[in-house]
Amino acid sequence: MNKVKRILVMPPGGIGDALVCTPAFRALKEHFPDEKIILYCYSKAHLQVFNDNPHIDSLRHLSIVSMIRYPFHLFGYLFKSKLISYTELHFQHVLLYPNIINKSVKEVVSDIFSISLTNKNIQVVVSKRENENAIRRLQPYKNVVLMHVHSRSSSNHHWPIENWIELVRQLPEYTFIQIGHKNENLVIGAIDWRSTTTLREAFALIKNANSFVGVDSSFSHATNAFSTPGVVLFGDSSPVHWGHDNNINIYKKTPCSPCYYYLWYHDCVYNHQCMNNISVEEVKQALVSQMSRSAAR
Repeated sequence: MNKVKRILVMPPGGIGDALVCTPAFRALKEHFPDEKIILYCYSKAHLQVFNDNPHIDSLRHLSIVSMIRYPFHLFGYLFKSKLISYTELHFQHVLLYPNIINKSVKEVVSDIFSISLTNKNIQVVVSKRENENAIRRLQPYKNVVLMHVHSRSSSNHHWPIENWIELVRQLPEYTFIQIGHKNENLVIGAIDWRSTTTLREAFALIKNANSFVGVDSSFSHATNAFSTPGVVLFGDSSPVHWGHDNNINIYKKTPCSPCYYYLWYHDCVYNHQCMNNISVEEVKQALVSQMSRSAAR
């Protein structure tokens, strides 16, 4: 990458996509400490992900107003001005070939910038107030396991709801707290905090919980920012691409998996074996192991 005065980036997709870009932004700033890194975000959720990130110089909502306010950036985007390095991140198409791209998406993003990662951890910065509020809210509970059982990107990520209910039933010594949206399936036996937190409040809860259990989703990625030991279930997506080393990633590699980028939003035609093959006992033992690790931490 040539030396430039400004580096403009548009992060892709959903919240999880935004999270996995953060290690590359850290490395980008390390490689170009004198350059101004400017992010134009498609969604307000992205703004929450990148808020207070020390490696981002300017964070802006992508809108007509912002482009009118910064017309030079629009010019640079349309005409590829040499004074601006503009990157619109798109890495999903690369992962259409999972047997070829045998690396984490975090590394794929850094490859787009032609830089290497010295620190692969996701970066989320919560404020002192957000952290204190999370501690205060969790204080009445012991052995807290945050739970997120839903993925908005693919229904094929899901584990049967009766399995989640059985997991909670078999571990009465843990306090399971379910986060997410109100329209997601409720796990009977868990404390229901769906739709009671902002995204950043949920991040702070993940930071201060003992553990996490859930499917491949934005919150499973957020655990990596705080080294929260968790258990994450993979089916149509692969932990090679989307997993993190702070978690126990459970994955039954069926012959047809990973198929996420092939099926996209279409339902599985093979009876969802990749997720159905994961047993409650296996998840239970993994979670017990992570809770022991959390106690040591």
